[in-house]
Amino acid sequence: MTQAKNYNLDSVALLVEFNASVWTAKKLDKTKTAEVVDGAGAKNKGAARVNKSLMAGRPELENISALVTQVRSYVYDNTLPWSNNGQRLLITARLPAFDAKMQGYIEEFNALVAAFTSQYSSLITAQAMALGNMFNRAEFPLTSEITKKFAMSCEYLPVPVAGDIRVDISDQAQDELRARLEHMASLRVEKAVADINEKLAAHMARMVDRLTTDVDPVTKEEKPRRFTETLVSGAMELCDLIADYNITGDPKLEHARRLLESKLAGVTVENLRDDPAKRDDVREAVKGILDKFSFGSPA
Repeated sequence: MTQAKNYNLDSVALLVEFNASVWTAKKLDKTKTAEVVDGAGAKNKGAARVNKSLMAGRPELENISALVTQVRSYVYDNTLPWSNNGQRLLITARLPAFDAKMQGYIEEFNALVAAFTSQYSSLITAQAMALGNMFNRAEFPLTSEITKKFAMSCEYLPVPVAGDIRVDISDQAQDELRARLEHMASLRVEKAVADINEKLAAHMARMVDRLTTDVDPVTKEEKPRRFTETLVSGAMELCDLIADYNITGDPKLEHARRLLESKLAGVTVENLRDDPAKRDDVREAVKGILDKFSFGSPA
């Protein structure tokens, strides 16, 4: 089993705690729920639930939710899983760029929330028409309370060190606790490295799929599949990520990274779209990496 303590994670990594909350503006409509259940002749009153969106069609709130989704994706794409409570592992070399990006996101979030809350009273009035007879002013939070429904934060914590136990227990109990903490840390390291292996394998499998050229069975016309710029840029970003996050020094992962990075050097999406031979060449190379390192490969 990997021994996390050998990699001095506490000196090269931090834990990230990202939290965000957004007012969902969802409310159970008990009257409409009863109408649906009774109209269907259902015997169980819990057979259906009619939830109404109090801010249906309002981009002011939708934009906030979309930003939170974008930020979560950024955090997940640039860190590795660590604990069950949502903490993520961040290599300290990436902290300056990561934190600058996160602070920018938080500023954008706060600006969107300020814009929404400043219009909140007017938006409620507008929703009276949008919701028709489902509108109920009492279901909307008070203006003085709405700001509390939104929050975004990003905090950094040190990686716990198993050897630093400061509790008043016997030496034997300390040794047992230390061993348990080291074992837990090892499992978390393995999970983190497995996560980045899975990300690489999934992206390469997507490349193999998207770079496939289909042939019409009737006309025999070749038709390449559609793909976006992220097919290449995402692969290169993963290679960059692995260079920092291969915290166990997994030689298989590093070799696969180098092969993929080398194969994609100088390759653009335009190359792949316009040059069938190049597209097939890259596809076969990526498929070969999947096969060689037992990531699993599509046909």
